[in-house]
Amino acid sequence: MHEYKMGYFVLAGKRKVTLNRKCFSSLELLAPDQALEPIGWSSLSQSLQNFVERNNSPFAGKRIGVVIPDPTRDFHPRKILNPLGDALKRQASRIEFIIALGLHRRLSPKALEAFLGRDFLGENRVYQHNLSSARPLGAVSGVPVSINPRLLSHDVLLTVGVVEPHLYAGFSGGVKGIAIGLSGKATILKTHSVAYLSQKSVAAGNIRTNPFQRFLWDAVDQLGRPILSLNIVNNTEKQLAGYAIGEARRSFHDAVRLARRVFACKVSGQFDLLVIGSDHPKEQSLYQSSRLFNYVLEGRRLVRRGGAIVVFAGLEGRGQSRAESNFEGVLRKPSLPAAYPFDKPGEHRAFKVLEAARTARLCLLTPNPPKGRLPCLTVLSDQRALRSWIIERYGRDPRIGVIPAGFSFLACR
Repeated sequence: MHEYKMGYFVLAGKRKVTLNRKCFSSLELLAPDQALEPIGWSSLSQSLQNFVERNNSPFAGKRIGVVIPDPTRDFHPRKILNPLGDALKRQASRIEFIIALGLHRRLSPKALEAFLGRDFLGENRVYQHNLSSARPLGAVSGVPVSINPRLLSHDVLLTVGVVEPHLYAGFSGGVKGIAIGLSGKATILKTHSVAYLSQKSVAAGNIRTNPFQRFLWDAVDQLGRPILSLNIVNNTEKQLAGYAIGEARRSFHDAVRLARRVFACKVSGQFDLLVIGSDHPKEQSLYQSSRLFNYVLEGRRLVRRGGAIVVFAGLEGRGQSRAESNFEGVLRKPSLPAAYPFDKPGEHRAFKVLEAARTARLCLLTPNPPKGRLPCLTVLSDQRALRSWIIERYGRDPRIGVIPAGFSFLACR
């Protein structure tokens, strides 16, 4: 641990917010002990070319479906997709890029151009997942498997993913973009139901015994096609720290090993308060940023019962998907029936936030407050107001931990 010094900050997206020394008496920094330096993009480009063009290339003469995340995952599309596409075109008979949206909203033409670039869109086939187009492929362990039928028109699938701690899957990346991102409503609602997410092993950092993670692999097995993966790992500054490319499962596990090194932080004891930055690009919405309330309570609990979690977020995103609207609609309700099912798209996030609010005070500091009152959240606009709020509830010298980038953090002993 490091005692507070001038210059402590948290992230609110790409913006660094310096913590005002006049507002906080002492702070403890919770960040990885050794930040990995970024690697050069030329190294990745060369690795992509070597992988695609190696002897007995799995792509030669094949129809290739490349599954990519949407803008809620910072996978550096402008840096990665152009060299990947160029290398594949020299081998494959056809290439299509499919954006794995899951329940997230579709991108407008303007947003799509900002995401991938006009030139890339003009030179490549790009398709956005349509939730209603998914077709059933049976069931796995009681969970209906439904997949976008476009995948079945390809001989080989290549996923591009960002590997970082994930509240449900343990770590993101791997084949989650297919099994969830290109699935249908029935699959998503079942895997994101209260009963499913309440299983003890469904937790950030756990992939070995996690039923959510196990479902992802069992689901894609139903496709009967070779699946390869490029999994990237960013450092806490959202710079490329490493990558793994190859057979999907092996690539994922190699990237997870690296991610544990990048994000692991030793933490001792519990705090009265945690101040957490919401890093880019998830800071743009409350739906995404709200995960941070649960990250520090589940598994290894870092905040004492009755303590507080303060999340800094810009909330500068525009427009909402139906899932996001459902999420905020539940949070605005003054009360819910005891047996409320949380069975509409997006309501699983509301369930998790309300679960966190039962044992900790939740506070959001943002210049763009959500519309309407959210009874489970205290919403503040500046650090002086936050300091008054803290003193009133915890006195002048609580134990406060600072996590600069909450989505780039994994507590360990």
